[in-house]
This record gives sequence, structure tokens and C-alpha cells, in this order.
Amino acid sequence: MNNKFTRNNLISRWLDNRLNEDEKKQLESSGELDELKVVIDEIDTWQVPKLDVEAGLKDLNNRKKTDANTEVKSIHKNNYGWMKIAASIAVLMTISYLSWNYFMNQTTTITTLVAENKTVELPCGSIIKIDALSKVSFKENDWENTRTIYLDGQAFFDVTKGQPFTVITDLGKIDVLGTQFNVKVAPDTFEVSCYEGKVNVKYGDKDQKILTKGQSVIGEKNILVSNFDNSTTPEWINNVSKFNKDTLLAITKELEKYYDIKIELPKKYENLEFTGTLTHKDLNTALNTLFSSMEIKYRIDNNRIIVE
Repeated sequence: MNNKFTRNNLISRWLDNRLNEDEKKQLESSGELDELKVVIDEIDTWQVPKLDVEAGLKDLNNRKKTDANTEVKSIHKNNYGWMKIAASIAVLMTISYLSWNYFMNQTTTITTLVAENKTVELPCGSIIKIDALSKVSFKENDWENTRTIYLDGQAFFDVTKGQPFTVITDLGKIDVLGTQFNVKVAPDTFEVSCYEGKVNVKYGDKDQKILTKGQSVIGEKNILVSNFDNSTTPEWINNVSKFNKDTLLAITKELEKYYDIKIELPKKYENLEFTGTLTHKDLNTALNTLFSSMEIKYRIDNNRIIVE
């Protein structure tokens, strides 16, 4: 029999306390029993900590929560990043739209002072000559969509053919297409003269007329009164004003546009009428032509004209 197997068998039987006296002697004589006892004594000194089931479960749950929170935080962080990008894009788009809208809706306004004339070219190539103490407004950046001009005062329009637009005033509006015409607007005055082509004039909500070359209209008592104008350009462009039975009150207001003056006209003279031409370049000549012909005395005090 194999000696190793015999010894192992004796050791196992010794551990079970099943050896007889002869077998004990045989195992003791081999010296292995002493080594085995030393190992057994050391094993007896080992201490295995007691398993805390509740603590183990608590630790397991904490680990699961930590892992879950880590995943949620990661997801939230990624979502937050995308939200920041989306918000930035939205802000940029909003700013771009508002900037574009603001740019397109900007109104270009040209005004003139006393005795000042200006010439403006529209985006379509049409020309506007603006008289003294007048104002013209339009949306230059959005001209192709609006094609509307707002006028307060007097202006002459030389419109490029095929480029229609509308002139709007407080008293009426004019639709134009390839024409030359003049518009004069004042608190009690609305006049339109056509020098070339054709214009459609609307006065308030009640009257409307189409004018061709040489025709003009004056707004009176909610209707348009037709006249003829054989001149090729409005008189004011040539630095004169022509009057036909106009009141002195209206004429003095006209002169104040072209000279830096204030005319003090007594009420008794306001409705007197005058027919003639007055220059815009020489105040003394204009005053003499107006008042001397009517035998009305006046005096000049700096920029005040005092009618006696």
C-alpha cells in the first residue's frame, strides 16, 4: 500500500478520533502528528469577524443610490449642456430678427429749414426736391416693400418710369407712376400739379381725380377744384412764388418759409387778396412788391416785419 495514502488515512482517522493504540504509535513515530498539532493550535487562534447583515444591506443600498445619482447627474449635465446651446441659439436668432426688423423699419427723414432746399434720390432712382420748411419720410431699407413717402410741406417729384409709389399727406394722397408732379400741403392748403405723365389724387375720403400733364387741383371744402398749369416746373424751384387771389395771411406765411422773419399782420388785412409773383432771394423786393402795391405801410425791426 502506498505510504502517503496510509499516512493521510491515519491523519484523517486521527482527526475523527478513530485510531487504535497501534495506529496512534505508528503516527506518532512518523513525527507528522506533532506538526499537525501545531497547525491545529494556530487555527484555534484565528478570529473571523461576525457578519453584520443589516450593515451589509445598508452599504449595498448606498452603493446603488450613489451609482444612480452619478448616472442622473451625468444625464442632467448633458441635458443642461444641450439646453445652454439651444438657449444660446434662440437668443442669437431673436437678436438677429430684432436687429433685422429694426434695420428694415428704420425711417429716413429729411427736413429743411427756412430758405433751405434739399434734393433726395430714392432707392428706385426717383428724385425729390424738397422746399423750405418741409419734411419727407420713407423707409429706405424696406423701400421695395413699402414704396410710401410721407410729406409735410412742399416737394417736387421726378419719378422714374416703372417705379410706382404713393405720397401720403395729412389731407390726401397721390399714387404715381413715371411722372413729374408737385405737392403742396399746409394746414389749410392741398395742391397737386402734374407736369408729366399721370397721377391719381385722393382728397380725404370724398373726392378723387386723375391728373395728366398741365392739370392741377386744389382742395377746397372737401372737394378737388381743377385748374390748369402750363409751366414745366413748380415756381418755387426757380426761387419765386406765384399767387392768384391768395389772402395776405397765406402769403405772409409763405414768405416766412423763405426768409428768417416773422410778419406781424393786423387782423384787418388778413383776408385781403393778392395776385402776382414774389421772389425768394431778396426780402426788400418781396415786401415792396406785396405791400406797396396795396398801399400798406410796414417797417422792419431786425427779423420782425411790422405791418401798420
